[in-house]
Amino acid sequence: MQHKDNKGNGKGRLHPGFEKLLRILPDKARHYDGTEFGQPAAMAYLGKRVDMENLRKQAGELRTSSPEQMCEIAMVMAEMIESAAPDHDKYFQTDTKTRSHVFTGSKWRSGWVFLMGNSNHSELEQRFKERDFLVFAQNGGNLKNVIDLGPRETAAVYFLQIMVRYAMIWGGINPGDDHEMGHLLEKDMPGVVVAHGKLTPVEELLLLGLMKMGAPAVVPTDYPWDLGSYVGAEGTDRIIEAATKFPNLRVKEIQGKIIDLPVFCNPANITVEFEVESSIGSGGSFFVLMPGDVKNGIELPKNEDLTHCDAIGIMIEIGDKRLDVSTSEYIEKDALRGISTITGLRAGQSKEGKFLIHCAKGVKPNASIIAEALQRWIPYEFPYLKNVHVKILTGDDVKKVKLEVEEFRAERQKVIGKETDDSVKYFHYCLECQPFSKDHVCIITPDRPPMCGRDRFQQKAAALFGVSRHPWKRRELEGQEIRGSIEVTNATDVKKGEYFEVNRAIERLSPSHIKRVQLHGLREFPHTSCGCFQFLVFWIESLRGIGIMERDYQGEAPEGFTWDKLANSAGGKQTPGIVGVSRNYLRSKRFMQGEGGLDAVRWISPRAFEVLKDLLPHPNEVQMVK
Repeated sequence: MQHKDNKGNGKGRLHPGFEKLLRILPDKARHYDGTEFGQPAAMAYLGKRVDMENLRKQAGELRTSSPEQMCEIAMVMAEMIESAAPDHDKYFQTDTKTRSHVFTGSKWRSGWVFLMGNSNHSELEQRFKERDFLVFAQNGGNLKNVIDLGPRETAAVYFLQIMVRYAMIWGGINPGDDHEMGHLLEKDMPGVVVAHGKLTPVEELLLLGLMKMGAPAVVPTDYPWDLGSYVGAEGTDRIIEAATKFPNLRVKEIQGKIIDLPVFCNPANITVEFEVESSIGSGGSFFVLMPGDVKNGIELPKNEDLTHCDAIGIMIEIGDKRLDVSTSEYIEKDALRGISTITGLRAGQSKEGKFLIHCAKGVKPNASIIAEALQRWIPYEFPYLKNVHVKILTGDDVKKVKLEVEEFRAERQKVIGKETDDSVKYFHYCLECQPFSKDHVCIITPDRPPMCGRDRFQQKAAALFGVSRHPWKRRELEGQEIRGSIEVTNATDVKKGEYFEVNRAIERLSPSHIKRVQLHGLREFPHTSCGCFQFLVFWIESLRGIGIMERDYQGEAPEGFTWDKLANSAGGKQTPGIVGVSRNYLRSKRFMQGEGGLDAVRWISPRAFEVLKDLLPHPNEVQMVK
């Protein structure tokens, strides 16, 4: 790129910002606590931690270079300067915080924005929050709802530290390979930098460093350097418009149609507390959802006022052939919440099937309102589901149907209990985590529930019928369904859980075209990992067996394994020897059966032990941390 020499900082001249950084550089190199990288910026650029003598030497050799050449070493100097500040831990984003920013900022937000400079960011902060951005800010201490990176000129290095860890952890770029790192971040990092107001020479140099590392930027119209992806803009409206158009940011999934709730329903009511004045229903009441040969419709009792109703039955039938008996249980649980969207009503059902509707003071339960709420809530939650028929019964009519409902429920439990990887025709996949875990494709089966801990039937229902929650996605995946089904007919290795159709789907759905996955294997081709796994399973070669560690465990496993090291190695990719799992998979009959299952467990952290203590076949042979 050519340098626009309209500011007098070209090659051969001393740059005032670079000279200041060199002047205030501390004598001693320090590392940051809470990261396996110690000095993330230095690791990104140099591939190793800083030797201060060499850093000063390199900086001295670059003093008369152009800003484009010196901005990288300037970033390393800024990192060392911040590390020496007594309050740096207030602004440094640990690996744990960074994983949270990646998860939140790229999955459920349109991305990150870093507001750089010492101007008042309050208006921009509010406008970016309205656009669903996770906002970082220099000089953001007086703002609510932002992640403050500090007031100093060198604050930009904290944002760079997040960027480069995104590349090294989720992008799989090796430390020191800043060239490939820049390419990946330019294309894939879910963030943008906004230079707001007049920048100091130090800030200008660090902004250039962010841009050279791949961050797109909105800059003042008189910005002098032609490097990286940027747009010149002034004024809040133009800055917002420019910032939201960069192609690396995420876009919202469109489910094809919009389904509104009735005016008397509001999802916020589900969690609103109120004093219960009365309740309707009893032990003889029921609420059930089942497959049926029906069309859209509502059937009501003669008396729609349910105020003094002792027994009430609500039967919802779904005339959609894709709905099977086992999946109906999850949709039934979700449908129950539809009643609670009505102001002043709260519905509940015990494990034994006792169904009650609690009413706030002055609220009269009405059958017509409840039925309409349910009929509209179910497709609101599952947009592709067809034909919802709601029938409300009272009095003796409840007793006539109660036995049929109990028999259906008993049969449904038998069906669910018998489902295994071998018995079902379809597995399902979920790509929700790809905004931050690029190569992750979650394969969901009866014996391998999702590693995030969600109910597998929640994911199955979402794959079949869509879902109301809409994570953000990369623009190049805008047309890709986030969830789907895989018909499975050909198991190439039953023990390790490898299937021809799953491999074909993984290759198609993972950006790096991963070719093989073993659902119940660890050392060869393990399942990919996201970043929201509840536990990590890993191979400990010195013990010739499996280790299991719970999320955010603070101790250390044999061979120096820590949560940060394992999570950083696994996140967003396929890593032989490490894989994320959920509590439910730990208790699966097929847990790591390709590696010997629970018989092969040799080390276990405390909370993981509590999950498995009744299942471990040889607990005395397992190293347990107290």
